[in-house]
Amino acid sequence: MTHPPSAPQPPQQPPQRRPLQPPPREQQQAPGRQQAPGQQPFTGHGSAPQGGPDPQGQGQSQSQGRRQPGGQYVHYELPRLYDTSSRPAGPLTRARFAPAPVQRPQQAQPDSAWASQTRRIQEVQQQPKAGMPLPIVLGWILAVLLGLGLLVLLTVLFLLYVLEGSSPGAWVLEAVLASFSLVVIIGVIVLADRWDPQPIPLLISAVLWGAAAAAGTAYVVNSVVSILAYQVTGDEGAASFVGAVISAPFTEESAKGLGLVVLFLVGRRYFNGPLDGLVYGALIGGGFAFTENITYYGTAWDHGAASGVAVSVVIRGIIGIFGHAIYTSLTGVIMGLVARKWGTLPGALVFFVATWPGMFLHCMWNLSSFLFPGPEGLIIMLLLEFALSALWLGLIVVLVWDESRLTRVRLGEYANLGWLTHEEVTMLGTWKGRREGRSWARTMGALPVMKRFIRESAELASTRQRLLADGASPKATANERELLDRLTVNRRELLSRA
Repeated sequence: MTHPPSAPQPPQQPPQRRPLQPPPREQQQAPGRQQAPGQQPFTGHGSAPQGGPDPQGQGQSQSQGRRQPGGQYVHYELPRLYDTSSRPAGPLTRARFAPAPVQRPQQAQPDSAWASQTRRIQEVQQQPKAGMPLPIVLGWILAVLLGLGLLVLLTVLFLLYVLEGSSPGAWVLEAVLASFSLVVIIGVIVLADRWDPQPIPLLISAVLWGAAAAAGTAYVVNSVVSILAYQVTGDEGAASFVGAVISAPFTEESAKGLGLVVLFLVGRRYFNGPLDGLVYGALIGGGFAFTENITYYGTAWDHGAASGVAVSVVIRGIIGIFGHAIYTSLTGVIMGLVARKWGTLPGALVFFVATWPGMFLHCMWNLSSFLFPGPEGLIIMLLLEFALSALWLGLIVVLVWDESRLTRVRLGEYANLGWLTHEEVTMLGTWKGRREGRSWARTMGALPVMKRFIRESAELASTRQRLLADGASPKATANERELLDRLTVNRRELLSRA
């Protein structure tokens, strides 16, 4: 039985809890289409459709019995980890804004260019190009400032190295050797960041924060702590132990983690989950390791020339190549998980405990060099670091899969309201579908449009999750509307070329 549409709410009243509302009949029902028998309404928050009045009395709208462009209602199962409908009742975990329902299409959406290639649209809606988003602008400003800071830091390190009587050419060689590890880490992260790529200026800022801000801070603090420890104990071994096992893990992981907080606040629009946190954290750790390795290789050159550098490269550039990337990425994963589930404020504040796993692993790594100083220690460190690196790479695979799953779930909500079809959800939300979509678009000369469609759809899904975690923030809601408008343009352009 088809129910009459519910009356719209007056604009002056606060929005009711309506996570997902069906669009008007004229926007959803294509000519000649009827409601599928037994089709159930969609109540939002990833829950299964239920008939009858809202049992919670929260004003969730009931289905009007309309068929979506995809031809049927499809339930997209939401992982409980990301279900924002239930959360602890506390001042930090509750949403900061009103609930954020999925926005309705303002006009009837065309049939899918992906599901049906027979209809053509001659006129494609022209949209003015949007200006550069503020997080991108801030990201470039931050990258420039950090780049200048890195230039100053490297200049200071070079001058100190030369003034101590070492060869300038050796310092350049050490910098080149240190850059190899950074290149490897960047390569791994580029592969991990393919599903929903982060903005280039924010990625550059992450590397430069680790190489400049975090490394410079740690260099000063660790040096001061080691000097104080020597003055108190009078023992170089004790001072070295305090600096490496106690000061370094706390100082370095705090300095690197602070960079994650800065990037999280500056680029919250793009920092939406654990994979994003891992990407930024690993790049910060890689940048930090670059600068730190220069200093370690320089010390090794002073004590053993080429042989000393070779041993240091094996330990730091091969065995422990992912060390700092792993430590800081764990902080980012925790921040991303909390932000995805409970919103921006908890995601930023959890930094104070999110650094603990990285600090512990960092402490154990540094401690192992004191516990196992001989050749057998290198073997033990190699085995442990290999296992840790394998687990970390496995975590990347899991998080990429989880990101694609969430994209499919959130896009499915828009498909159930008529913004796109369920065939398109499969195309946009799976690796196989994306490959097939790009291949199909290439045959008709629309590959750039398809790439833009895929990229902006992934961003739309992340924006939807952020709206559910934070509530209907005006900025996020406007961003969602902009992405929905671009989704419509992309679909029409693809359909016009089909």
